[in-house]
Amino acid sequence: MSSLKTSGLHIHNLHVAYQNGQLVLGGMNLELPEHGIYTVIGPSGSGKSTLLRAIAGLLPGYGGELLFNGRPVHDRDTLIGLVPQNYGLLPWKTVRDNLRIAMNIARPGRGSRHRQEQDRQITQWLASMGIAELAGRYPLSLSGGQQQRVAIARAFAIRPTILLLDEPFSALDAITREGLQQMFIRNWQAHPVTALFVTHDVEEAILLGQKIIVLPAGQQEPPELVDNAGVFGMKHEDKRESQEYFEQSKRIRKVMMEKW
Repeated sequence: MSSLKTSGLHIHNLHVAYQNGQLVLGGMNLELPEHGIYTVIGPSGSGKSTLLRAIAGLLPGYGGELLFNGRPVHDRDTLIGLVPQNYGLLPWKTVRDNLRIAMNIARPGRGSRHRQEQDRQITQWLASMGIAELAGRYPLSLSGGQQQRVAIARAFAIRPTILLLDEPFSALDAITREGLQQMFIRNWQAHPVTALFVTHDVEEAILLGQKIIVLPAGQQEPPELVDNAGVFGMKHEDKRESQEYFEQSKRIRKVMMEKW
């Protein structure tokens, strides 16, 4: 079977339905190369979150095939990190312990040397998101932007095989959002991971994706895959002002008009 030779994430005929038979996600096919990052946009009800939940193993009743490097995506060797819209932090644990618990689950270990190395990594990841000074705080004492940085630091800290992000910046103000976009892409460039980033924002999709998956409103239509290498290859701070960004924005909106 040819799909067994595919490197990266292979999605073949993925479909998810409610118990009454109504399709939530119908017959999706997608190839995401290892260490690639694709953004996903689509109207409400198009199956964006359902796609991530199926890959994350939260929808055991899906149909179709999900492979990573030729093996089932839910194989023990495939570690999946999910950043949900609501951050998913444990409110009774400090920022440091939120990272530590996730790291212990993902990569168990014992002994003082293991804990010292963990502490070093936790400090490194929090510093990379600009929040090292918040390590001893509890999530409910943080702003939404700070909680989001903790959630992303935690996702990177477990060193996942696949990273899934479900509209992580949707509730943030524009300035905070722009800062987190830049921090996220900087961390991804330093520590590449196969990533799917769901967003409802066209600008964000263009800024963060090597390719942009535009999901249709109807479940019987295939998604549109738009190459975004021209914009993605630029320095992040130069993207918004570029002609390539402007042209890509027009192109994506045209696809949205046709698909939605």
